[in-house]
Amino acid sequence: MADKKEIEQEINRRLQNAINAVINQQIAEKDPPETIETIERLEAEGFSRDEAYVLVGHLVSLEVAEQLAGEQGIDMNRYVAALEKLPEPFAKKRQSEDDE
Repeated sequence: MADKKEIEQEINRRLQNAINAVINQQIAEKDPPETIETIERLEAEGFSRDEAYVLVGHLVSLEVAEQLAGEQGIDMNRYVAALEKLPEPFAKKRQSEDDE
């Protein structure tokens, strides 16, 4: 039988895979187009692709949590506005090539 830590790790792995699937679908469907634009911007600012996915994933998680709390669906305007603010509030901005 798996212990509590192993179960938590498996749950976290599955949640991360589900969040990444949402991001991949948004990119493939270009819906919203700001998702890939944000990932590309974050990469230009010095974040790795994995780090960019984690940052966008935080926003996906927040929207899902809001929906589970009883809101009527995903608030796409709020989501897109939050994408434009990334990496804040989850990480500090990094210097982009344009800033050098």
